[in-house]
Amino acid sequence: MNGNALNEREQRILGAVVSHYLQTGRPVASKVLADMGVLGLGAATIRNVMAALERCGYLCAPHTSAGRVPTDAGLRYFVDTLLVVDTDMRETIERSLSAHAQEVERSAILRRASSELANRTHLAGLAWIREPAPRGIERLELVPVSATHVLAVIVIEQGLVKNKLLRRPAGLGEKQLHRMALRLNELLRDCSLEEVRLRLQAEMRSDRLRMRHLLEDLKHWAESPNQDQPDLFVSGQRHLLDLPELAVVDTIRSLMAAFEDKERLLHLVRQVEEEATGVKVFIGSEHALADMDQVAVVLSRYQGSSDVVGTLGVIGPKRMQYERVMPIVDGTARWVSKMLGGMK
Repeated sequence: MNGNALNEREQRILGAVVSHYLQTGRPVASKVLADMGVLGLGAATIRNVMAALERCGYLCAPHTSAGRVPTDAGLRYFVDTLLVVDTDMRETIERSLSAHAQEVERSAILRRASSELANRTHLAGLAWIREPAPRGIERLELVPVSATHVLAVIVIEQGLVKNKLLRRPAGLGEKQLHRMALRLNELLRDCSLEEVRLRLQAEMRSDRLRMRHLLEDLKHWAESPNQDQPDLFVSGQRHLLDLPELAVVDTIRSLMAAFEDKERLLHLVRQVEEEATGVKVFIGSEHALADMDQVAVVLSRYQGSSDVVGTLGVIGPKRMQYERVMPIVDGTARWVSKMLGGMK
């Protein structure tokens, strides 16, 4: 064996070990592979090659007398070089989603995507979107909803509508609310969000309409217009609790913490968003999630219309059926791209 280059026999044996391990979760012995007969090799030959693969870091023996299991490097070689992905499954997934799609809103599409990924893989599905911040306001309406709150209906560029619930100043009647909406439209129409923020700030200083609290809420929205929209959707976390590979307390605790605060997951999905399209697999130590060396993450970038872009995929054990999971992730990403207008 020359460095990390594997010849055909070594590749066949590594592929057989990994495939058997992914199916059973148990260490693989040379005699088991020989008895299967698919390699056409004797146990002694297989054992010698497995020992060489172990020296190169592709296999390891969990116990002295046991068979071998693939290392992260062995799984990486398998995924990158030996795995044959079922493209028919990818296309089947995409057609299946398209045939039953009713969603029209971005959040509903991504929620559906994460749910479908979880249900089809029996792992945890996730979908993330990065939406461009709106660049300006076309129109603003103030609708009274109660004695204490008013709904700001904000029409921004390209007719996109956003709603923001604002505090209603005490004693503010509908006629006053209407006058304020006229004033705000005159003040803010066709302004960039930075200009909106500055003009609201100046209006708050003069406070000619005596509605400082409402103006403060509008200014806060202009600073972070997408803050109330969830950008990471996660489904199927319960599937992970039933997997013996993830039954370690520290692993489950770290996974649940990642789903809760989401920052570590966002670090991964943003990496994929910045790269070219295609499925990317993070195995064990590659994703740098603390206490999750038994976890793998399969992600794919999707591209919607305009500047809308994001990432979706699944989280599960390293011992997952990559040949099945990868086309499911890929097909779902293609469906989301089409639904968001990025592909025809």
